[in-house]
Amino acid sequence: MARDETARGSKTEGLLNRRSYLKFAGATAATFAATGSAVGANEYETITIPAGETKSITVGDGETFENKLIDMSASGASALIKTTGSGWTIRNVGFKGEHPGGHYLMTPGVSDPDGSALIENVYMGDGQAPRTKSGGIWVDANLPHRGTITFRNIHIAGMIDNGLYGSGPGAQGYGGNLHVESSYFKGNTISNVRLNAKTRPCNVTNTVIDTTGAQPCGVGCSAPGSTNTRAIWSWYGETHLRNCDIVGDIATIDGGTVTETNTRTGESADTTPPKGVPMSAEQAASGAGGSSGNRKQAVQQKQAKAQGLSNVLSISSSDASTETNYEFEVTGNVRKSTARGGTKSEEDTIESGTVTGAVAGGTDSYRFAGILTSFSLDGNATLYLNGERVTPGKLGLPKMLVIDGRRSDGASTYSFDVGGSVTKDDTLGSVNAFDTISGKRVKGSVVDGRDAYRFSGDLNRIEIDGGAKAWISVGNDQ
Repeated sequence: MARDETARGSKTEGLLNRRSYLKFAGATAATFAATGSAVGANEYETITIPAGETKSITVGDGETFENKLIDMSASGASALIKTTGSGWTIRNVGFKGEHPGGHYLMTPGVSDPDGSALIENVYMGDGQAPRTKSGGIWVDANLPHRGTITFRNIHIAGMIDNGLYGSGPGAQGYGGNLHVESSYFKGNTISNVRLNAKTRPCNVTNTVIDTTGAQPCGVGCSAPGSTNTRAIWSWYGETHLRNCDIVGDIATIDGGTVTETNTRTGESADTTPPKGVPMSAEQAASGAGGSSGNRKQAVQQKQAKAQGLSNVLSISSSDASTETNYEFEVTGNVRKSTARGGTKSEEDTIESGTVTGAVAGGTDSYRFAGILTSFSLDGNATLYLNGERVTPGKLGLPKMLVIDGRRSDGASTYSFDVGGSVTKDDTLGSVNAFDTISGKRVKGSVVDGRDAYRFSGDLNRIEIDGGAKAWISVGNDQ
């Protein structure tokens, strides 16, 4: 095993001790909760609900609820998962049995406008009792939801009063939004995916929505007995569809808009669930197995990867009298783009992944591959990353996690998940075959040295097996 080079850290925020399981969130938060070892990939707890009862489950600020099979097979048995605060995670949860209705199965929300949360690998595919009200998921407008929720690898089918109902916060004037990734919706009445994008765009990517087979609604709908439904229903603002397959109506209301990129509809759509989507409650709870994949989406993803430059950053200024200067770095290739009406100026320079430019009364856009590792702005501008409006502080990788094994005996292994992007920089620690990054998840080993990673978003989970300790730093000075 290779030894790891020393990493330099600053502004230390927290420490993780031996064999601890950490769940926390927040841009600068560092509240650590030692709760024992993580549940294995194929192990889960079964929560059996008696007939006629509803079990209420609350996931609090920074907590993780995972690897649960909620058995609602008994007559009238049901569950409700609700959340508080921000930075929470709901992962590997399967609802088994028909939903009796009367309430939603999940009412999540993020109270912090700058906060985020994740719902991943959840199965709600056993349908709902005929003509009942309140279907799958209702994003909690009463919390109120002000932040961002990402739904990934979700399976919702046969719900009567909306599959994923996320327009409520906008109706009440709040700016919370949601994103849907690699998910599957089938035959949910009223709407399958209902989004609010009042102040921030919503993205739906690599997702399949098939409206056929919707059941008649009963209470809670304007026309009892109707099977009317929408695949996508966008309210108040921007919804972006990317590499989706959709059978059914794409509808807008009250200022909602929808843009489609590489999206197939009607007879052109492939309604096979995306790869990894759980097809049963047991698959979801175990975190293992799922759909073998959607061929058309896989082809499109392969083509996009081959072309590279899949990310778009736009810097827009509305004041022609004042120049705004910017600089950013990416780990891959980068070039100018005309996205969002961007212009190409000779004053903007690109050199070895570093971009320096200025904008006044217009837009500069760039396509790039890899990860945006740093961003600085001098002046006023509106920023968009992959269609979503972001603040300068949200760009780049402002945080660092250091795994310190210098004072431990032998090797330590670790894994962790982040809410944004993550990369390992060889100036902060060694890069070797023992350390791997797969999307937002990192696994590695450290012995007699340090590993360090830069990341954005929340640190949602970390597990260490061995004597190494973990330090979190915020800021770019090393």
